[in-house]
Amino acid sequence: MVGRKLMVAAIGALTLVGAGTVSAGAHEGGTLTEFDSMTPVGHPPVTERGIAGGGAAWSIISGSGEVDRQGNVSVTVHGLIVVQAGINPINTFQAAVSCLSPNGTVTNVISTGFPASTAGDSTINTTVDLPHPCKDPVVFVGGSPRGSFIWFAMSNAEEED
Repeated sequence: MVGRKLMVAAIGALTLVGAGTVSAGAHEGGTLTEFDSMTPVGHPPVTERGIAGGGAAWSIISGSGEVDRQGNVSVTVHGLIVVQAGINPINTFQAAVSCLSPNGTVTNVISTGFPASTAGDSTINTTVDLPHPCKDPVVFVGGSPRGSFIWFAMSNAEEED
C-alpha cells in the first residue's frame, strides 16, 4: 500500500515537472508581444524610436496584433485615417517592429507594404528578421509615401492582469 502511494506521488510529481517544462518551452518560442489597442500619431507629429510621425494628426478606430519570436507579424487596423482629410491617403500600410538591445540600442525592422483602403482598413501578415534579443518591442503601422518609413499608429503595451 505504501509502495503504491509512493508510486502515485512520483508519477504526479513527474507530470507536474513535465507540464512546467512544456510551458516554459512554449513561452520561449512563443509570443514576443501582443496588443489590442494602438495610439495614433498626434499633431504636431513626434518621432518615436527614431521613426518620424506621419505629417498630420491621424485617428484610429481599432488596432490589434502580435509578433512572435520567429518574427511572424500579424496586425489588423480599422479606421486609420488622417483626421483633417477624413480618409487614409496611403494605399499601402507597413508594419515596423522596434526592438531595444540590452544596451538600449534601437533596431527598427520594417515590412513590405500591404493593401490599405481609403477607410483606413488593412491586415498585415508577414515575417521580418528580428534582432536577438528583441527587448521591449513596439509595433508601428505606417508607410513610406516619400521613400522613408513614417508611423501613423503605434501599439500600446498589453496590460498585465
